[in-house]
Parts: sequence; structure tokens; C-alpha cells
Amino acid sequence: MDKLVDPQLILFDVVATEKADIVRALASRFLEKGRIDSIDGYVDAVLERENSSSTAVGFSVATPHAKTDHALAATIGFARLAHTVHWDEEEDVNLVFLIAVPMKDAGDRHLKILATLFRKLVDDEFRNTISKAKYPNEIVGLIEDIT
Repeated sequence: MDKLVDPQLILFDVVATEKADIVRALASRFLEKGRIDSIDGYVDAVLERENSSSTAVGFSVATPHAKTDHALAATIGFARLAHTVHWDEEEDVNLVFLIAVPMKDAGDRHLKILATLFRKLVDDEFRNTISKAKYPNEIVGLIEDIT
């Protein structure tokens, strides 16, 4: 389980009306792949973090994340939404990167993951490619170098 991302953690055309629905959809994949031990525990941790400060980062992208004991392995999931979702009072998003980091690995690991992802997100070509990708492996190829 060394890789942060797996094709089965990539979702396209997700239909949702609230951010909690998106987090839950990806978290269910995390549970299926043995990356978390509890959907409710993990989703609660993500939403608690989200309530302290929005993870909408511009470019119609959100990066919800949590450092929690419910995370069994550092993981990134991705959802491209069928329609934009109102993420916070200022932003609508249609691209979501969900990040899980075990508390035991928290240190700087989550900051390194976020920093690497943010460097990619400011690139127009990167965002264009993930917006048009047709296959999960295309997304994996774009983010698998994040450590």
C-alpha cells in the first residue's frame, strides 16, 4: 500500500449536491481499498477540518483532508463532479482531491502532499488534463509522483 493513489480511488461524473456527499463517496472507496477503517470516523474528521477552514483552493478545486487515526495509509482520491457544488460561501467546485493521512505519519507528510498537489494545480495544462481525462489511469499518471 505504498502508493498514494489507485485507479479505483478515481471517480468521474459524480452527482452530488453537498460536499459531505462527495467526501462520503470517495471515503467508501478508501474503505473498500483498506485505506481507512471507518467511513463515519474518517468523514467526521474531514468535515471537522473543513469547518475550521474551507479547503476550496481556487480554480474550481477543493482539497478536503484529515490527519486521523481512522486513516490506515496516506491516500489521495479524486472526484470530477457532473455539476459544480457550492463548497463554501465564495467558491463552487467541480474537482475534488480527498486526502487521508494517518495520525502516526502526520508530521510534515500531509503538508508535503498538499504542497506538491498545489504546485500542480496552478498549472493550467494540469487542470485542463484532469478536467478532460476519460480514464482513471490518466489521473493516476498525473498525480502518482506526489509523495
